[in-house]
Amino acid sequence: MIRMVLRKMWNNPWMMACLLIGSILAVAMVSSIPMYTDGVLQRMLTGELEDYQLDTGYYPGRYQVSGSFYSNYAQEDRAKAYRMLDRTITKERIPEIHLPVISSARTVTMDYFAALPEVKREEDPERRNVKIDGLQGLGKHAKILHGRLFSGEKQGDCYEVVVTEQAMKDLDLRLEETYVTTDLVKRVSRPLKFKVVGVFGMKDPQNPYWFQNLSAYKSSFLMDFDRMIQDFVREDSPLLSDAQWYFAFDYHAMTLDAMKGVLDAGKIHKAYFDEYRSLEWKFPVNSILEKYSIREAQLKRTLWMLQVPILLMLAFYLFMVSQLIIGNERKEIAVLKSRGGSGLQVFGSYFLESLILGLTALLLGPPLGMFLCNILGASNGFLEFVQRTALPIRLSPKAYLYSLWAVLLFMLTMLIPASFASRTNIVRYNQKKSRGSRQPFWKRFYLDIVLLGVSIYGLYTYHMRQNILHMTDVEASAVSVDPLLFVISTLFILGAGLVFLRIYPLLIRFVFWLGKKKWSPVFYASFIQVGRSGGQNQFLMLFLIMTLSIGIFNANAARTINTNYEERIRYENGADIVAEAYWPNNAPAEDLGPSMGEEPSADSAKEEPIEYQEPPFGPFENLKGIREATRVFVKDGVHVSGMDKEASRVQLMGILPDEFGRIAWFRSGLLPHHINEYLNLMAQDPRAVLLSSSFREKYEVKEGDSVFLTWGDQGMMECVVYAFVDYWPAFNPNQRDQQKEKPEFAVANYSYIRSGMALEPYQIWLDKVPDAKSEEVYNDIKKKEIEVVSLKDTDQAIIQMKKDPMVRGINGVLTLGFIVTMAICMTGFLIYWILSIQRRALNFGIFRAIGLSGRKVIGMLACEQFLISGLSIGMGIVIGLVSSGWFVPLLQIANNTAEQVPPFHVVASPMDFIRIFGVVFLMLAVCLLVLGVLVSRIRIAQVIKLGED
Repeated sequence: MIRMVLRKMWNNPWMMACLLIGSILAVAMVSSIPMYTDGVLQRMLTGELEDYQLDTGYYPGRYQVSGSFYSNYAQEDRAKAYRMLDRTITKERIPEIHLPVISSARTVTMDYFAALPEVKREEDPERRNVKIDGLQGLGKHAKILHGRLFSGEKQGDCYEVVVTEQAMKDLDLRLEETYVTTDLVKRVSRPLKFKVVGVFGMKDPQNPYWFQNLSAYKSSFLMDFDRMIQDFVREDSPLLSDAQWYFAFDYHAMTLDAMKGVLDAGKIHKAYFDEYRSLEWKFPVNSILEKYSIREAQLKRTLWMLQVPILLMLAFYLFMVSQLIIGNERKEIAVLKSRGGSGLQVFGSYFLESLILGLTALLLGPPLGMFLCNILGASNGFLEFVQRTALPIRLSPKAYLYSLWAVLLFMLTMLIPASFASRTNIVRYNQKKSRGSRQPFWKRFYLDIVLLGVSIYGLYTYHMRQNILHMTDVEASAVSVDPLLFVISTLFILGAGLVFLRIYPLLIRFVFWLGKKKWSPVFYASFIQVGRSGGQNQFLMLFLIMTLSIGIFNANAARTINTNYEERIRYENGADIVAEAYWPNNAPAEDLGPSMGEEPSADSAKEEPIEYQEPPFGPFENLKGIREATRVFVKDGVHVSGMDKEASRVQLMGILPDEFGRIAWFRSGLLPHHINEYLNLMAQDPRAVLLSSSFREKYEVKEGDSVFLTWGDQGMMECVVYAFVDYWPAFNPNQRDQQKEKPEFAVANYSYIRSGMALEPYQIWLDKVPDAKSEEVYNDIKKKEIEVVSLKDTDQAIIQMKKDPMVRGINGVLTLGFIVTMAICMTGFLIYWILSIQRRALNFGIFRAIGLSGRKVIGMLACEQFLISGLSIGMGIVIGLVSSGWFVPLLQIANNTAEQVPPFHVVASPMDFIRIFGVVFLMLAVCLLVLGVLVSRIRIAQVIKLGED
């Protein structure tokens, strides 16, 4: 049987090659999902921890317990308490974390000592308050600056110690000098002697061993840790006052699998240490992981939203291919059954065939998936790649498990139809064929209408969920997600495709009727073949519709996500660069006045008003790479009166309308009129003010009303309301305050503000020359010695956004999905037409035998391609565009309402369509070439033989 199966596969090289390639691609795609998702999540986890270290300067993997024994334990219990805690922490708690420890240290402290030189230097010596520390591992990590390291043995009645340079200076210590210490709190009566033998510093300040700065030891004598434990802790000395346990875990070794264990252990440890009033526990990883879990859930939700359609498309591909193969070989199966072959033998042959293909796909698919993931790790956008550090991708057991499920699905989709086909002999086969086929299941039960209804219902539930988020202003993660939302885009594409298949026969008949008397033999034969196919083309047509629709959906989703993220940054900043210069002022050193945009406190308002000196504005206008600059005054806490009630938390923006219109970034369509029309109104009347729509809703203000603006100890400024706006550059209308109130915003003429109010700092908005680099702007600022206290660069923020693991993950998944979808589309297309040619070899041979040229036969195939593939491709494009417009907005489901400014909108790029059409035309050209070769090889002798058979 094995030989028969291998011979059969060898005799169908084109079909087997396409089937194998499709299976490998399907397995590669399925296996890449867990690999890529885990790689992105791992990169995001490591990035969160690295960012914490950069922002705070503290090692995120530190595990630190600080114990105070002096005030919490009786003298006789202090050493016992230390030993109990030391055993619990080192033997029980630390192993529970299950991460490698790259460094550790323990500190034991004896505090409240007074030290005096053994040999008096002066008559009335100054008392030195010191503490005695034992720091484990100090000898390996300290750099001896003067003298030598202490000895681990007691020298007579004296202990050797080392000190820091600061302690040496502050305590007026000398090398090789012995100090007598007395207990200030009378725990012991006998004095202790310590000899300073060395001064130390850090050997490597970046080493995680140094969990404290050296300033923590500015009044410490540091002796050998083991000697201190031996002579004081084990002897139950009452001198023990404090202790610290420190461990530095290698956070780069923290995997996603280990994360849950670390979190669970952290919760247990927190509960344990909270029971002890004397202990303080620090484990930054715990809080970082809790915040990370929120982003992880957002990313997983978004990735699944993008991956589910691709998985369903792959499942449909496997189902379509198996149905085509079994349908094409039903007659062969019936002949085998009639010639004495058992159903088990037929089933066994297909089992071996699917097993060979499945094992080959299982062997080659996961490594190919890993290769694709490594390439996609460098994605900088949709189908855009840059040189970037690769994602931590590995062939995990989860990837092989996913691959195994894909192979099993492939085998099942082939074996189940083969099992049914093996029950039919040649007589039953011919009887069934003569009776014609019944209407398919989906037509009889209107599955297409059901799928469309379910998808529209899912869209309705999504809009309801978004309304809840908008009205309640709760976190997106706090509202449960209906699992239906993950599949409704695919259900819509499938339902719309089935509706097209329902009306397709009517469409073909209508077109045929229009030119019934004019069609040439080639067109006539093509229409007859397509019209009488009995639904044999439905799988191919639905497959083409699905793959193209999903491809367009992925392309538009990627372009939409990237564009919306970029627009969010541009809107939030307002211009290419937003700078704040240093303003000299007369504020006291301890109170340099309020920062830009802050309201002065009540106490400072009573003091003498702060006077500012305006820095030169010209240097900003003449910066290299800058086209234009403008002043933008931003003030929070402005009071607006003249209405039924006063508004006291208004954000005011003062602008120069003409300059602002040329420099500020603003998306068209956010306001009823173009933003320049509002700026023109302001330019006509210096008193004109634009208010946020929340004023109209809350205070019933109308256009033409007069309002009065003031803040701090400034005077009143009368303005006239000219219009209301929902959006304005750098203004977020969805960012509610602590009282859940909508923000209030006003835009006025800066020249009018400056003429009536005291001078205060303003922002400088800069517009860069096209293609100008940020580096040349920064270098020119440095060269001209311009004092800048803050600077926001939009282009740099966009670059950082593209490096964000969440954005990279989304772009990678969409790119991978697009590539695999197009490859699967081409493979499935070839499989169908190869099977079709094999099934119709007799017809093509007859056409050649009766004198029809090979060119006309290929022309007939091209006509069929247009009627079947061309219409399907066109409908796939239409359905893809509609599904993009309706369902791409679902991708914002992971974000909060306050983050969606400006509002989410669907974006399509002509370049994406050029790529899609290029792949489609390449697919059609390759298929026509292959089919032409196959048809040209059909000879009349083959026809005679087929006719005899």
